[in-house]
Amino acid sequence: MDNLKLAHVNARRGKLHYGEVQRVNHEPGRYLGRLQEMLVDKTYRTSPYKLMQVYEPKKRIIYKLPYFPDRIAHHAIMNVLQPIWDKTFIDDIYSAIPGRGLHAGILRLRQFLRDEPNTQYCLKFDIRKFYPSVDHEILVDLIKHKIKCKDTLWLLEEIVRSPGGCKNIPIGNYLSQYFAQIYLNPLDRWIKEECHMWYYIRYGDDGVILHSDRQFLKGLLVEIASFMKERLDLTINPKSRVFPVDSTGIDFLGYRTFRDYSLLRSSAAKRFKAKIRFIERNRATMEPRTIISIIMSYLGWIGFCNGHNLQRKYVTENDTIQMILTHANEALHGR
Repeated sequence: MDNLKLAHVNARRGKLHYGEVQRVNHEPGRYLGRLQEMLVDKTYRTSPYKLMQVYEPKKRIIYKLPYFPDRIAHHAIMNVLQPIWDKTFIDDIYSAIPGRGLHAGILRLRQFLRDEPNTQYCLKFDIRKFYPSVDHEILVDLIKHKIKCKDTLWLLEEIVRSPGGCKNIPIGNYLSQYFAQIYLNPLDRWIKEECHMWYYIRYGDDGVILHSDRQFLKGLLVEIASFMKERLDLTINPKSRVFPVDSTGIDFLGYRTFRDYSLLRSSAAKRFKAKIRFIERNRATMEPRTIISIIMSYLGWIGFCNGHNLQRKYVTENDTIQMILTHANEALHGR
């Protein structure tokens, strides 16, 4: 029960305004008691997923589960299993791991690029339709390599094989990103430990490897494709390629990174400019909090690279945006 209470606290962060969260919050003993009974009696079943289409950063279908019982149950699982699994992962994966993320990955890439002689070329790869391609049997087998508790395995298999309208692991499910790390762990280990590629970073289903020899990386790309197919039943994206670092930079994790500087990725810069124009046109109908949130979020992204000119032109020296921000702050603080 202590774990379920902690799971509820973690799962409700930033969501206290949702009706379903408020219902559980009003009677936590009742709802968490019911969930505990489901788990102990093994009557827990994954709820039907709700499907939602999103368009940023690209068009895709997101699968959502109810707050009770599913999202609380998933957080309870992660409270216990994440510390166990994290010890098995390599250091250079940067998604779904506490204390890591996009910016930590970029800092690591910049660190790699200091070794100029050994980072002349980049192999950049991603996995074609990764989440829809994950094989349930392979994933469950990988989980069983580490987890031996029969009760825990019953619960994890129920979630992995849930009949919620998704064939494989659904994008948007709280556990899906972590299942992805488990699924790709053999690939990470193979690249680091058997291929001895120390300059390797992965975020989600995207990876980069740096090396001094272009032909070596081309051969490695073929080997990676073979490993993925034979061991994980995955297909590498045909757009994966090897290219010189110094002439093009590395388009990865939202930035184009060179040895001495980074720029916001072109597509991200276009979205930023479009958002600024949208705010200028629709400021009268937008919530002040939303305006401030959008602009500050992008400024955080731009501030992590050499984006001074972009920030100056569209925000700090944009009189219209400065006026909108001033009015939004005044409205938000009741002045």
